[in-house]
Amino acid sequence: MSQMDLNYSTVLKIPAQLDNPDQTIGLVALGQLYNNVVGVHPASLEDKKQAIESLVELLEQAYKRAPEQPFRVMLNEQSAFSLRDLEHGNVEPSEANPAMGLRGVSRFASKVGKPGFVLECDVLKSAIYDKKLPIEIVVPFVRTSSEAATIIDLLAEQGLCRGANGLKVLLACQLPSNAVLAEPLLAYFDGIVIDVDNLAAFTLGVDFYDNALPYGFNKNNEAVRSLILDTIRKTQLAEKPVQVLVQQADSAIVELAEAANVSVVYQ
Repeated sequence: MSQMDLNYSTVLKIPAQLDNPDQTIGLVALGQLYNNVVGVHPASLEDKKQAIESLVELLEQAYKRAPEQPFRVMLNEQSAFSLRDLEHGNVEPSEANPAMGLRGVSRFASKVGKPGFVLECDVLKSAIYDKKLPIEIVVPFVRTSSEAATIIDLLAEQGLCRGANGLKVLLACQLPSNAVLAEPLLAYFDGIVIDVDNLAAFTLGVDFYDNALPYGFNKNNEAVRSLILDTIRKTQLAEKPVQVLVQQADSAIVELAEAANVSVVYQ
């Protein structure tokens, strides 16, 4: 199956998306799905069993939409900015700039973030081992090669060993450092999902929540395009899958992905 055989799909964030029979799920944003289904900060969650069962059921429904496609689930990529809105979200530390704070691997390894990471791993294990879903794990906000090694170890500690029974772990390319260091990072990962929104925000230094700078957030900027193309090239040279995660309105980036024979997932 070629990249373009995968066609176009969307990110699952809320259960209501599964009510549309024509919507193909190309990626599950497990953190956002948890927020919308459970709504309680993982560090304060009491009924973990019910939460796990509910999320696994949604993963199973999403997979059945297109069982012939790779089924990818991204671990929680949210910052304290979003997690504070959950019930008991006041456990989140105060950060001057949450977008550049505890996210991804740094969160999973932290005291406040570990309960959520463990719960997500329990969801994945139930879906993989009990429901036999061929899930590929996507890891967000990997800042360094050291963090790449750390997340592979953290997953293994939770019983999700990369390579065991064919388990694949992919990198979410969200930072300029991910694009620049794609070659060494691919030693730790089985492919890359390019998150265009985050990659552009960190490349151009524009905060999503700062309305004073809307003119600066041009995802078709030449620096952003260069990083996207470089990441695609490096991943394809490594003969590993690459996917672009983008807003449907960003037609220029979609065309770029099409020209590179890369599948597209709409946010």
